[in-house]
Amino acid sequence: MLPPVAVDQLFAPDFAKQPLRLSDIAFVPQFEAAALSWLKKASQEPVGIAKITAKADYLDRLPVRIRSGSPNSFLIWQETLLSKGLALLMPETSDDMGRLIAAEDAAISNGLGMWRDDAMDEPPYVVAGASDKTLWGRSNLADVKDAIGRFVVVDAVLVSVEHQEWRSYLNFGQDWRRDFTIAIGSDLRDVLVGTKEALDDWIGRKVRVRGVIENRGGPYIALRNINWLCVEAQ
Repeated sequence: MLPPVAVDQLFAPDFAKQPLRLSDIAFVPQFEAAALSWLKKASQEPVGIAKITAKADYLDRLPVRIRSGSPNSFLIWQETLLSKGLALLMPETSDDMGRLIAAEDAAISNGLGMWRDDAMDEPPYVVAGASDKTLWGRSNLADVKDAIGRFVVVDAVLVSVEHQEWRSYLNFGQDWRRDFTIAIGSDLRDVLVGTKEALDDWIGRKVRVRGVIENRGGPYIALRNINWLCVEAQ
């Protein structure tokens, strides 16, 4: 692996001059330097590179997963960066996201890197209301109502579900006109749960979603990717 000069453009001899990027994660400017430092150190070890797809992105970068170290003791780069709070999970493939979700979850719960309460002026992690601020035992978590116009990760406990023909609404408060709502179009809903009634089983469970917060009377996310939403297991 050639020493990286940027977090989002990597090069390796086996890929000639084809730029690479780590799949399923994104970097935030405030933590790019720390992430790049880790990448430079990791690139000094033997690496294994697996293509996620043969199609390059719009910047001609090939999305890959990389691991370094020996077969018996290795690090998955995406997983490690997420576990340190140096990257944001942005699922883009249908691969099993379990390990990556768990890595980011641990960083959020422990307040590491970008997830530290005072790490950024505009925190990337918010909750849907005062009652959700006890999810991690931390009392000063940012509120989704203060994140209008930003891309964030939101944790909240689902209160109710409203179904319409073309979409379903997940409501996270008693007043859907003012409280946080997730809208799921019927096309994504059918892929996610099959039947709309299956969403009712989520009531009372913690939901995590990522996306841009809109103002529709209250804070609102229109789900763009089914991999950007997960619900805790029963």
